Amino acid sequence: MPRPLRTTLLTATLVAGLAACGSVKDDSNSDAPTDAAKAGKSAAFPVTVTHKFGDTKLASAPKRVVVVGNGGTDDIDALYALGVTPIAVSKDSLSSDGVYPWLKDEIDAEKTKLLDTLNGIDYEEIASLQPDLILATSDFTLDKDYEKLSAVAPTIGYATAWGQQSWQEHVQVVGKAVGKEEQAEKVIKDTEDGIASIKAKHPALDGRTYSLSIGNTPAKIYTIASETDFAAKLMSELGLGLTPSVKNIKTVNGSPTGELSFEQLDKLDADLAVIAFTTKDLQKAFESSALVKNMSAVKDDHYFVTDAQTISQLRSPSVLGIPWALNNLEPGFAKLGK
Repeated sequence: MPRPLRTTLLTATLVAGLAACGSVKDDSNSDAPTDAAKAGKSAAFPVTVTHKFGDTKLASAPKRVVVVGNGGTDDIDALYALGVTPIAVSKDSLSSDGVYPWLKDEIDAEKTKLLDTLNGIDYEEIASLQPDLILATSDFTLDKDYEKLSAVAPTIGYATAWGQQSWQEHVQVVGKAVGKEEQAEKVIKDTEDGIASIKAKHPALDGRTYSLSIGNTPAKIYTIASETDFAAKLMSELGLGLTPSVKNIKTVNGSPTGELSFEQLDKLDADLAVIAFTTKDLQKAFESSALVKNMSAVKDDHYFVTDAQTISQLRSPSVLGIPWALNNLEPGFAKLGK
């Protein structure tokens, strides 16, 4: 089920899968001339990226890359991490300047156009940019968008279904598409090393339990209810395990997201209870509940409030967003060490 990280659809931030990517097969000819680069082609090309919608063939390294899709920032993050500046990307409608908070130092609005794709893609606008590659693996409406996008430029979609690929797989695909496969592996390793360093910094996390939730509607809380969620997988790399009390609750349309009424709030109790609210009124209503006040996490000061974008990034982790989100959670992690 779609989960764009947007104001009008914040409930979905804890409902669906994660941003996707395609798989790649290399069409490189071992007999290709060694001076291919001098002829304007990288030795990494040609390549064919295979995804749900077909094979996207790239004869040479793309120079004008456009990213569309409101289901995550994997494509955008991977490009910047690999040193590639896209000419246009879908903007973040939750930010006043349209830039995702972890990309504030990366995106230059004078070099990269911010596209408003929340309510649909403007194909004519995309065409006017004259892209030579469109990355759309985070476009959860790609079933209807792909034909028109691919008529504009070679377009890469998700491999089999929206939200099924890990952030590592996504970086690999983007790396292959832009001719930076080796650099992509280094980016992945550096990010994984960063996650490991957080774990080493907070040894008290090992073997402890957590809950991860969002309050964005009255009298209801959405929470991670399955270890299969990408957020749960990321937390497990830090040594944390999902609190057992949420694992058998009602889930939303078969997703890893659980739904709790205010009469069930005690199920969120854990060694560390992390939650975000979209309004102060929702936070006040939650914290005024007697069930919440009696949580051991609250009594022991192991209750931590973050923001909705941090929860969204954890659920849809991208290579540059991961360190940003984990840094935001560090004060919560430190609570377990006291």
